Parts: sequence; structure tokens; C-alpha cells
Amino acid sequence: MMHRRSLMHLLLFYIGCLPACLSPALAENQTAERIPSAPIRVGTVIGGHIHPALCRAANGDLLAVYNENGGGGKELLLSRSTDGGLHWSTSKPIPSIKDCSIYPGSLTTLKSGEIVLHWSCYRIEDKRRWRVPQFCTSKDNGVTWSPVTEIPLVDLTNYTCLRHPILELDADRWVCPFYDRTVIYHRQTNSVFPFGDGRNHGMVPLVRTTEGTFISGAPQARSPVPVGKPGQMVYGLRSTDQGQTWQALNNLPYFGVAGYDLTVLKNGTLVLTSILYGVGRDDEWAFELTLSHDAGQTWDKTNSVIIYNPGRPIKGRGWPRTVQIDERTLGTLFYDLDPKQPGGPGVFFVRTPLAAFQPSVTD
Repeated sequence: MMHRRSLMHLLLFYIGCLPACLSPALAENQTAERIPSAPIRVGTVIGGHIHPALCRAANGDLLAVYNENGGGGKELLLSRSTDGGLHWSTSKPIPSIKDCSIYPGSLTTLKSGEIVLHWSCYRIEDKRRWRVPQFCTSKDNGVTWSPVTEIPLVDLTNYTCLRHPILELDADRWVCPFYDRTVIYHRQTNSVFPFGDGRNHGMVPLVRTTEGTFISGAPQARSPVPVGKPGQMVYGLRSTDQGQTWQALNNLPYFGVAGYDLTVLKNGTLVLTSILYGVGRDDEWAFELTLSHDAGQTWDKTNSVIIYNPGRPIKGRGWPRTVQIDERTLGTLFYDLDPKQPGGPGVFFVRTPLAAFQPSVTD
């Protein structure tokens, strides 16, 4: 009888110790679920205007498009991930793009599931230089692409280019934030119209929140082209009347050459993908994600998450782009041309759990 009782006490002792024994492993696992992944190599590149674009297709695939050798590359390469960015396919050229010296643009998944790929073609005639904006579309999640369509703009300049997704107003109207103008492209009639109050926002992100508010990443009230004396600094704009009037946000960071990105999540949260610069210099040193839960009026900077910091300047400026992978995860695509990093210059992807933005239990 005493023997059985001793065994029972011993068993209860070990059961009582079990949570304590597991707690370090559990804590380690919980910590791992709150930090960004290590950079995942999407592809190896050479240099120049790599400028990657990113979207999530209707079937959940992630598509990355980039130049292997910028500064007038002859093809745009597409790589695909079917597992949330953990692995990427070997990149292949998009076949519909021909006779074009390419400046990369952007990827946009429309409400219908159709994907729009934008870019611009460099043109030179004697001393005149300009760029021609073009696009093609895919209705099968980026497997095949339509013939190229040229956007019918007049007075093209060397700054007629964009780097951010288009803003879909409806099935036929897309807002295109070109560097030298911000316009509405009407797809059905293949024509262009002024957007909102007609101002130029510049080559910046333009998004619409789930409540219908427009957020512009414009650092100035009206963008000079290409550069000029700074005008009225607004550090972001906000409109609740389809762009007819705008109010200054005064809370977005320094824009820089590569700018930043804005992403609207399914739950209405706004994500700012920004670049951290060196003090007194223009080098990009790290990429950071920050959330807004009130349509960009305030940003939770206390819980910002640095997703990439190699401890040195990021070569090539990076141009980070962020999408929502699923209900719990964000994904950011960028490039780094540092030749000394393992594998050399490349395009990379980082997965960031949304749990990373929550204060830890010890905070």
C-alpha cells in the first residue's frame, strides 16, 4: 500500500514539474512566432534598376517581378511562391514585353482577381529623353499575360513612370501615380482623365482604406518634377471625397529616393513600409514596418518592427514592397546589391508575423 502511495506522489510531482520544464521551450517558440524571418533569396541579380514589384494573386500565390540588370533591362523576370514566400520558383521572362528598354513599375491585383503589371520604356531621340508607360494583364494568376497596352499620354517626359500599384476606383478606372502627373486611366475607352483636384502627387503610394478614405504618400502638397525648391511640406495627404480635397497628414517619414510603401490589410489596418536612413547621409540602412489603426491619422511607432538591418548600407536602395500573405503574416520584397553578402546581389523576401507588432507580455 505504501509503495503504491509513493508511486502516486512521485507521478504527481513529475506532472507538477512538467509546465516548468516546458516553459522555456514554449517561450522560445512564442518568441519565434513574433519575429520576422531571415531574408529568403528570391533570385540573384546583377545591378542597376532591379526595382522589384510584388502582389498576392487571387489563388494565394505570391508573384515577384524584377529586372535582373537594370538601367534599361530588356526583360522583366517573374518568380512565384506557392507557400507564402518560403520558396520561390526560378524566374522566367514575361514573354509579352518586347522592343523595350525597361524601367520597372508595379504589380496590382484587381478586385476581379486580374493582375496588372506596369512598367515604362525608355525612349531617346537626339537630346530628348522620355518614357512610355505600358501594361499587360493576367487572368490566370500570372501564368499567361495579355498583349501590351500603351497608356495614351501626351507630352511624355523622362519622368513618366510609376513604381507603386495603381489605385482601382472601379473595373474601368485606375489612378496611376506617375512621377510627373497623377491621372485616371479609363480602360474601356483607353483614355486618360484628371484625378481629383488635378494635383500631381508624384511617384508615391496611393491607397484607399476599407472605409473609402484615400491616403497619398505625397511628401509635398504638390509634387515638383523632377526636383525643385521644396513647396508646402505635408508628409502625406488624406481625402474623404474621392480626391477632390486633401488634408495634410503631417506624420509620414522622410521620403528619400526609394520612398516608402503603403498597404491596406483586410481588417482595415494600414501598413507603412519605410526606410531608415543614416544620419547626415542618404544611405538606406534598414527597413521598418509600422501600423496605423485609424486610416493613417496616427501610427503605432512604439511597436514598429525592423525587418531588415544588415548592419551596413543597403546597396541599390532596396525599394521594399509589402503585401498581406494571410490573416497572420505580411511579406516584404526588396533587393540588396552588396557583392560581399552570401550569394552576391539578390532579390529577397521577409515574412513578418502580425504578432510581431503586439507588445510583449513583459512590456
